[in-house]
Amino acid sequence: MRTYWTLLKREIIDHVAYFAAALILSGLLTAMLVSIALSFDESDRELFGLAGGIPATVAVVVGLCGLGVAQMYADRVRNISAFLTALPVTRAQIFAARIAAGVLVILILLVPLAVAGTMLLGPNVDGVPVYRGIVPDVFRGLFLMCLACYSVGIYAGWHRRSLAPTLGALPVVLLVPLLLVIKGFGPDVAAILAIFILACLAGTWCRFASSSL
Repeated sequence: MRTYWTLLKREIIDHVAYFAAALILSGLLTAMLVSIALSFDESDRELFGLAGGIPATVAVVVGLCGLGVAQMYADRVRNISAFLTALPVTRAQIFAARIAAGVLVILILLVPLAVAGTMLLGPNVDGVPVYRGIVPDVFRGLFLMCLACYSVGIYAGWHRRSLAPTLGALPVVLLVPLLLVIKGFGPDVAAILAIFILACLAGTWCRFASSSL
């Protein structure tokens, strides 16, 4: 277990810029959410929400895809796993530590927003035209959206032998948020995203576990 935590710490240190960016963006989005909820009437909230939400969504999905690419492509270029497997660690521990680091970035980004949303809806839920379970449903949908984009980056970063072809993953990650826009945050969408995530991670793991380092 100590080895796993050491690997996770290494992932955090190596990609600290992504953690810092997630923290900063989370703060900005939380402030924007609170400001929109408290400072504007209902007719203006949708306009300001779209104005801030669209660029923020693009930044999030591209950034998370970039994190996955950075983790795996850097490994291919610098043979990080070859060095680490000379130590008492396994490929499964290396892979799991990378996924855990990606999940941690997503949680840093989303948890403050979920807390703010819960607090804003709590005292005024009767006057808001939403159902009571909206915060958990939205959090689940956004978490899976973020994890799907990160998984695409993990897959592309390990399967491409040069950096340029990984840019082909960008159209895919930009389409993922559209699924939530079109279909909403229901369990059917969650199931689709979960299957997509498992396929990406399983495909990456099979190649990672069988590749010569």
